Amino acid sequence: MTPDARAAMRAAIAAAIGRGTFPDAVADHPGAFSWSPLAAGDRAARFRAELEALGGTCHDMPEPNADAVVALLDRLMAGRGPRRVLVWDEALLPVAGLPTALVRAGISIDTVTPGDMDSIERREELASATIGRTGADAALAETGSIVLASGPGRARLASLLPPIHVALVERHRLVDSLAALIRVRPDLATAGANVVCITGPSRTADIEHTLSRGVHGPGEVHVVFVG
Repeated sequence: MTPDARAAMRAAIAAAIGRGTFPDAVADHPGAFSWSPLAAGDRAARFRAELEALGGTCHDMPEPNADAVVALLDRLMAGRGPRRVLVWDEALLPVAGLPTALVRAGISIDTVTPGDMDSIERREELASATIGRTGADAALAETGSIVLASGPGRARLASLLPPIHVALVERHRLVDSLAALIRVRPDLATAGANVVCITGPSRTADIEHTLSRGVHGPGEVHVVFVG
């Protein structure tokens, strides 16, 4: 097919699509997007209900400190595997002093650096972490989801690889929905290599509808609202 013929074909398809309508459809513009914001208390209650319905757990830490966070991690790791945590950089988390508190409690800290995936030994070492500890860019009340943008110091593996994911989320980052978040934070679209919405623990089902957790990601998700 010649270039002119391909151009003619694309033009014909575009014209047909432009004229296409469903039977009895009315070609009216739906209008501007609008929503009624939830009150702060309703937003928090909705998030908790949605997350718990999915098998996740919500924690409140009004006066956050490193020792309280480490105590939570310690409880979650008890009898579960190596006392090793895969983490985001401290500067990206809403609680200061966590590395010192973790070391004091005898918990090993690991971070992902460029080149780690080139070594089988290093990959196995990272895979031995029991908990992945991250922050979050937002929390969505409508679905009980947390939103994470990856980038330097914000490794995706921390939320994907360990069997338990603990996300520390500042309370002011809780919004009504994904649509509301896009409206107030359009910069998130380009904030990292990718942006993901994590909605509860990893779940998958086979052809017989047998549900399994933790197959393609953490089997437990804990969201800790701080501040």
